[in-house]
Amino acid sequence: MLARARPLLPGGDVVLVAHGHVLRVLAARWLGLDPAGGRLFRLDTGTLSALGAEHVEPVVVTWNVPPSAG
Repeated sequence: MLARARPLLPGGDVVLVAHGHVLRVLAARWLGLDPAGGRLFRLDTGTLSALGAEHVEPVVVTWNVPPSAG
């Protein structure tokens, strides 16, 4: 998924919607962690998260934010 999304990023944001387990693995891989590292990220139902970069390094910009707070 990341290989497909990365080429779109220079042109703007990419929105992905999926079940929590998939998104936790995606976050782990974004950060260069093993897929099993996704277990370290708590993710509640219906929350918003954003991955990004700081000084070209992948980072978690926001994580597990309730929609009313976004």
